[in-house]
Amino acid sequence: MLGRTLRYRVEGEEHLEQARGLDGEGRVVFAFWHGRQFPLVYHWRERDVAILTSLSRDGTLQSLVLGGLGYHIVRGSSSRGAVRGLVGMIRAVRRGRDAAFAVDGPRGPAGEVKPGALYLAARTGLPVVPITSSAHRARVFTDAWDRYLLPMPFTRTAVVYGPPLRISAGSPEERMRELAGETAQRLEEITRRADLLAGRDR
Repeated sequence: MLGRTLRYRVEGEEHLEQARGLDGEGRVVFAFWHGRQFPLVYHWRERDVAILTSLSRDGTLQSLVLGGLGYHIVRGSSSRGAVRGLVGMIRAVRRGRDAAFAVDGPRGPAGEVKPGALYLAARTGLPVVPITSSAHRARVFTDAWDRYLLPMPFTRTAVVYGPPLRISAGSPEERMRELAGETAQRLEEITRRADLLAGRDR
């Protein structure tokens, strides 16, 4: 109900088009910050995206909500069920779905990219597309590790895509760490841009 009231402005869709290729059918791996997911979840509903949720009780509740919005749910996380989760995501993208990861989830630290999305991209050859959101009026849960941003009804909301990253299969660990840092940098850049578009002070 809240999502229906949000007024979206979207920027950077040319990056997504670039990642999808000339035929527009290529699959991608979306990478986003955990605390910025609410507007994204509603914006990308009913598009057959596979999303990784944790094995915790909170993850179970989240799975029910996301499943109701048309997402394909894969259970697992960087802390529990990591291999199971990665295998499930590989199967999902091979069946023609996009994949989505809260790359600093499920428990942080905030702004630190975990390797799951990058490993999936390396194994499948799919590009990583950074994506983020912001809202003009929102409640920020400052006591939460991710400073979760919950938009207020009818507020101006921004969704921003960043340039895609390509990850070669068999990239060494050092290169994967570099790519994690680059992903974090791009996410920070587009999050600042989303805040600007939404008219939100950081």
